[in-house]
Amino acid sequence: NRGVEVDVDRFVELETRRKAKQAELEQLNRKANQVSKSIGQAKDQAQREARKEEGRRLREQTAEARAELDQIAAELDAIHRAIPNLSHPDAPIGPDEAANRELFQGKTRRPKFDFKPRDHVELAEKLDLVDFEGGARVAGHGFYFLRNEMVLLELALQRYALDTLLAEGFIPTSTPDLARNEILEGIGFIPRGPETQIYSVENTDLSLVATAEITLGGLLADQTVDAEQLPIKLCGISHCFRTEAGAHGRATRGLYRVHQFTKVEMF
Repeated sequence: NRGVEVDVDRFVELETRRKAKQAELEQLNRKANQVSKSIGQAKDQAQREARKEEGRRLREQTAEARAELDQIAAELDAIHRAIPNLSHPDAPIGPDEAANRELFQGKTRRPKFDFKPRDHVELAEKLDLVDFEGGARVAGHGFYFLRNEMVLLELALQRYALDTLLAEGFIPTSTPDLARNEILEGIGFIPRGPETQIYSVENTDLSLVATAEITLGGLLADQTVDAEQLPIKLCGISHCFRTEAGAHGRATRGLYRVHQFTKVEMF
C-alpha cells in the first residue's frame, strides 16, 4: 500500500479498447493499401473513380481510428505513470517514516559520550568546513558551499569508491548533468507533477538528473546489447539535483535533504 489511488479497472478497460482499436487500424490500413494498388487495375474510368472514392473513405476512417487510438493511449499513459512500484509485503503501512519498524542495528554499537556531542552542522561551522549561509544566499535553502578539508574529503570519498569499483571491473564515467525527459521517464523518474523530485528546464525537454542512474541507463536507450557484451558494469560520477518536494521540516537541517550533491553510482 503506497498510499496512491489509481483506477486499475479503468486501465484494464482502456488496454482492451486499445488492442481492439489497434487491430481495427491495422485492418483499415490493409484495406487502404489493397484499394490503392487496385486503382491501376480498374477496367474503366467509372470503376477507377469508385475505387478512388473508396480509398478516400478508408483514409478518413483510418485517420479517425488513429485519433481515437492516440486518445486512448494518452489516458493509458497517464494512469500508468501513476501506478507506483510494489512495496515489500512486510513493509509497514503509514503516512511517513514514523511508521517504520526497527528490525536490527549494525554490528558497531553507538558510542556513548560523557559530554553532549555537537551535531555535524556545529562541527562544520566551527571547523569552517561547510558554508550553509553562503549557499542559501546564493541559491536558497538546501544549497551549501563545501570548504577546506571537506572538499578534499568529498574528493577522497569519490576516489575511494572509484578505486573499489575499478577493482571489480567497472568502467568509470563522468555523466551529463542534464537528460531528455523521455530518458528520465524510461528509467522511472517522472519530471512533471506536484510530487516530482526533478528540476525541469522550462521550455525544453531537458531536466537536471537526480542520479547518474538516469544518464547511465539512458546510455543504453534503444540499444540492442549482444550477449557476449555482458555483463556491462558502469560507474558514474555526477552531480545530483533533487527538489525534495514535500520534505519541508523533515530532517532538513544541515546536509540532509539538500538540493544538490555529488555521487558515485554503480550501474
